[in-house]
Amino acid sequence: MNKVDNFLNNPDLINGFWDKYIDKGEIKMCLKNKAHERQLAADSFTTLLPNTDFFLPLIYDLKTKIDQNHMDTKKIRIYRWFINIHPTGYDGTMHEDNYENLPTFLYCLAPHWDPEWGGEFIIYDENKEATNVCSFKPDRLIVFNGSLKHRGVAPTRLSSLLRVTIAFQTELLK
Repeated sequence: MNKVDNFLNNPDLINGFWDKYIDKGEIKMCLKNKAHERQLAADSFTTLLPNTDFFLPLIYDLKTKIDQNHMDTKKIRIYRWFINIHPTGYDGTMHEDNYENLPTFLYCLAPHWDPEWGGEFIIYDENKEATNVCSFKPDRLIVFNGSLKHRGVAPTRLSSLLRVTIAFQTELLK
């Protein structure tokens, strides 16, 4: 797992996206993430927008910067994105994003965050033991092997903010 802090380094873009799409709710959300067909129960709210449309503000900038700085091979591409929103008490379930050792890019979105609020991202080994943990931090990009079991932890009850991440998943080019 790698992390890049201050990935966009554009507070106006980040705060504008948060205000419009999270605070004012101008993005439709649902309780079922279509990426996980084995999902038993809702563990977060996720986008209902077409996950192949990269032209929302912030989404476009994130994808462009990831493509420019992290896609060192022409054999893979970002093919989908989605926003996950975890309120207090909605820890994510353990899951994989792919079975081909392909990277997933996870962007942490919040206007501010206190480390005491939790929201960690955890990677597990084949025995479901936590092997790597990364703190939730605004404007942080976490790059990890999407075939590894992982999950996001909800904020603690001390937080009035939502834990919001934007995930970009990759696939092999055909």
